[in-house]
Amino acid sequence: MANLFLNNSMSIYEIDSLARKYCSEKQWGMGIFIAVFDPSINDVLLVKTGQYAMDADGGTPWNLPGGGVEPGELPSHAALRELKEETGLSSPSGLRFAAWLERPYFRSRWGTTGELVILFCGVDRTNGSGLRPAPPEIVQCGFYHFNLHEWLNVPSKGNDNHPLSPLPRHWVYWTLIAQMMLKDPKMFPVIHEYSSSEDMALPLEGLNYGWGLNYKF
Repeated sequence: MANLFLNNSMSIYEIDSLARKYCSEKQWGMGIFIAVFDPSINDVLLVKTGQYAMDADGGTPWNLPGGGVEPGELPSHAALRELKEETGLSSPSGLRFAAWLERPYFRSRWGTTGELVILFCGVDRTNGSGLRPAPPEIVQCGFYHFNLHEWLNVPSKGNDNHPLSPLPRHWVYWTLIAQMMLKDPKMFPVIHEYSSSEDMALPLEGLNYGWGLNYKF
């Protein structure tokens, strides 16, 4: 991973500019996701994907709203666009940059290698006004109480009785990062490089530091 000078005082515009320059130089693709919490910072907005995303065990995963950044689009604008398209919500307050996540091994459907994922977070203060799924891509959406240990026990593939099944592990860790960022304005963003897709099921090293908010798994 390249040396990155990222801190919690950088503006969204600065993050947007740095991410675009970084991906242009490396010829990587870019994905964005956004964790939107209720004002208590305890309930987070999740979406359930449609049949196009079915895993090998027949489950259609839950995840945070998000997707790819279109050519010429700013990452933060892409996050808000995807949020609106997938859930009907718009303009969360206190939009923050939460994590810079690299996947050098990733291969896109177009054959390009490498991807940068930017995670944003914010707070919905509209009481979910206008919330709705967007089938067939998104078949369900809603705010769910984030309980780290409960979510880590939700199956990551297939179907189960738990209402959030399946829930791939990296969504749990990314939600945790976003919650930590919103609860502690002094926390630094998490920077992490995944070595493989299997590595995404493991806790990030970045969750073990930062202004007294430490989690052990």
